[in-house]
Amino acid sequence: MEFGSVSRRGALGKLSLGALMAMLPRLAAAQPESSSGEGQPFSPEILRGLAQALARKPYRAPDAGGGKGLAGLSYDEYFRIRFRGEHALWADRQPPFRAEFFPPAYLYPRVFPIYEVEAGVARPVPFDPDMFDVPGEHAGAAKAIGGFSGLRLLWPLNRADKLDEIAVFQGASYFRSLGRDQYYGLSSRGLAIGAGEPNEEFPSFERFWLERPADGAETVVVHALMDSPSCTGAYSFLIRPGQSVVFDVAATIFPRVRMTKMGVAAQSSMFLFNVSDGERGDDFRTAVHDSDGLAMLTGRGEQVWRPLANPTAHRLSYFQDENPKGFGLVQRARRLEDYGDLEARYDLRPSLWVEPLGDWGKGAVVLAELATRKESDDNIAVFWRPDAAWEAGSRVDLSYRLHWGGERVGDGEARVVRTRTGADTQAGLRMFTIDLSGPMLADGLDGVKLEIEAKGGETAWSNVTPYPREATVRAAFGLKPKASQAELSLRLTRDGVPISETWRYLWTA
Repeated sequence: MEFGSVSRRGALGKLSLGALMAMLPRLAAAQPESSSGEGQPFSPEILRGLAQALARKPYRAPDAGGGKGLAGLSYDEYFRIRFRGEHALWADRQPPFRAEFFPPAYLYPRVFPIYEVEAGVARPVPFDPDMFDVPGEHAGAAKAIGGFSGLRLLWPLNRADKLDEIAVFQGASYFRSLGRDQYYGLSSRGLAIGAGEPNEEFPSFERFWLERPADGAETVVVHALMDSPSCTGAYSFLIRPGQSVVFDVAATIFPRVRMTKMGVAAQSSMFLFNVSDGERGDDFRTAVHDSDGLAMLTGRGEQVWRPLANPTAHRLSYFQDENPKGFGLVQRARRLEDYGDLEARYDLRPSLWVEPLGDWGKGAVVLAELATRKESDDNIAVFWRPDAAWEAGSRVDLSYRLHWGGERVGDGEARVVRTRTGADTQAGLRMFTIDLSGPMLADGLDGVKLEIEAKGGETAWSNVTPYPREATVRAAFGLKPKASQAELSLRLTRDGVPISETWRYLWTA
């Protein structure tokens, strides 16, 4: 696989457009060509050619009827369905990787072909309803389902004698992973279009190709064809499991129309409330969220922390940058008592860090925060939006690395560990306390200064106080708002040199 930077190119490659167009009828079929094992040549170049040829055709919405045999299942009924492990792909081979599949039902009625690739030849993975153990009254109806709605990859992530999920691809262009000893939380997407805005578009992965791992392989490769009204795309994921699970992503996008609201390396998560919220409803827990902040490492090397919020109205925040070094949604609160939930275990949800490969140019990290009252809603989205539009008929190459697991940004600088805010009614101010911790604070506060900026308000007072814990301080200030919202930033310096990440916050009345 080749991983380049964000670029725009028009050349197709070695295959003729006529040859690629001839492949489209077979590609567009609702099912794989056959289950007889007949193969077709496959490579990332062929996949890119198919995506470009498809982009030259008008968009055609896919048929959503493949799961009619199991239509109307509830959440609990759907998750009682089990894939029979003896049907797993590569179950009879030495590599510890396995691939299993999901039936079309519940929120996932669509079916699509899945292929296995060996020595450059792709063969359809045969579908059989008997691959699934469907309990209860739906067992008979399951015989009518017509294909797969998704896939998962297994590997001994936590114990050498047990296979665990390391990746799931299911629903539009969504996929997810996690690190060792973690629970699933946030998800990623192949591409977001208009996320957090009215009439959002959801591109979908329409086909998957799984490369057969060699004996002793430490990585597995998944390819996908994406389609949507605005564009098509060819995606390749090289997945490397370990303490964290790492995805190297190479994508080529072919716009059908001029695109200005694209979201690259998009992430979706949930934030309901935490200790910084004045009102959390009638809930026994201290906090409920899959992620509690957006971390960024800018092209200038500045470390930024933006606490998440569940706003009263939808809002978008833009963080302008050039050639970012990384960004991602982070679960920083890691103690069980930070949440008080013994079942959901939000303390074990993964963080997701995006590492651009190559220069991404000018653009912005965009944070969408949507109002919600349910912890089942993914109300947070983060992505990179380039400044330059993607023109119809062009080619855009993207490459980046996804780290699923613990937080990765920053070395040495003090980090924000907690944000609190509340009303100082007596003084008519809004009070903020920000707790920061890190080795740079172990030597005390000599020479340390607090830098604060407030757009839309002014600070009435501020101070920095040692916390009763080693290498931790509390920065506090009172804000006098002058508008319905205020953009705030804060950092610690010593002798003019930053010793903490930059805390940024959007307060709304």
